[in-house]
Amino acid sequence: MLRTKEVGWDQNVAQLCLAQDQSEERRWQALILIIAYQQHIKVAHHKKMKAHRFQVGELVLKRVIQSTKEKNAGKLRSNWEGPYTVVSRGGTGSCTLVDQEQKTLGK
Repeated sequence: MLRTKEVGWDQNVAQLCLAQDQSEERRWQALILIIAYQQHIKVAHHKKMKAHRFQVGELVLKRVIQSTKEKNAGKLRSNWEGPYTVVSRGGTGSCTLVDQEQKTLGK
């Protein structure tokens, strides 16, 4: 493309400032959209969750996670361990569990 007219220094600085302001505005708009999306996902996730408070003395099962699973268990192994008895409840929904031999379950 051929340059047909010369742009003055002041006009060039003004156009650069305008372009910078527009890019900042686009960044802010993108940030607002990201935050709105994250809030929407959070609300949708919490809508699916059902709070359950276990009472002291209740029998519960514990889900087996990958790190505590036996090495050669295979895919047909049970996904749950237990039963465990709830001994005490923590403030954030956590519970202290003991097995049938009264051994406290490690955290």
